[in-house]
Amino acid sequence: MIKRRLVEFGVICLVLTWVPWGALGVLGADPNEGAGALVFALAAAGPSLAALAMWLLHRERRRVVRWSLPWPVAAVVLGALPPLVASALVGDLPALPDHAASVVAGAGGVLGAAAYTFLAGPVSEEFGWRGYVQPRLRAYFGPLGTTAVLGAAWGLWHVPLYFLPGTGQYDDGLFPQQGLTFFLELFPLTFVMLFVSERLRGGVPAAILVHAAWNLTEELVPPLGKGVWLELLVLTAIAAALLPSWTAVRRGRRVAA
Repeated sequence: MIKRRLVEFGVICLVLTWVPWGALGVLGADPNEGAGALVFALAAAGPSLAALAMWLLHRERRRVVRWSLPWPVAAVVLGALPPLVASALVGDLPALPDHAASVVAGAGGVLGAAAYTFLAGPVSEEFGWRGYVQPRLRAYFGPLGTTAVLGAAWGLWHVPLYFLPGTGQYDDGLFPQQGLTFFLELFPLTFVMLFVSERLRGGVPAAILVHAAWNLTEELVPPLGKGVWLELLVLTAIAAALLPSWTAVRRGRRVAA
């Protein structure tokens, strides 16, 4: 049953996303302006829209979030820390205020930057990846297995963007270091989101906060260049540091039982 539902989700998600993105590429439409921007945005929401479709079709119960102080703080810190540390290590932090001000102004001010940060990626994706797919994968895999499968699926979903002119991924290229590190970072980032959403019980809102903090900080810090490898290293170290805490909790539950 769970496997069939995951396949259904995957088909709906790819149809909602890859077909419109492919059409934009074939037609040569600009994904940043006019109707092209609207189509692009709706397609980018494919994961969350697919989750909504599955919940409506099968009337499945959604998880309840435990509201507490630790997970929002942890989500923001864990999402923002890798880009900030990498920027500090390459010596770019002094340039951060001017670069950040330019980014915020280009987004239409603080409110515009905040709205774009949450909608473009976090809200449009996380109800699907962390809200629907993740808990069902956990029925078959442990934390690391779930991270591997979901991280790979998340990366695969992004691939068409590298062939669609007008996107940041197209500008970065699929095989240079920016493209390679992007795909590698999705695995430790997936584990961090798994940790805050399940271990800290923040659910989808916690994953949205991690995703938003990551995206916003990456935009606000000056371009890292080769520092993206430091960012990957910091993110991987954070994920590795969180793993023992999860293992200890699971071991404690088995002893208590």
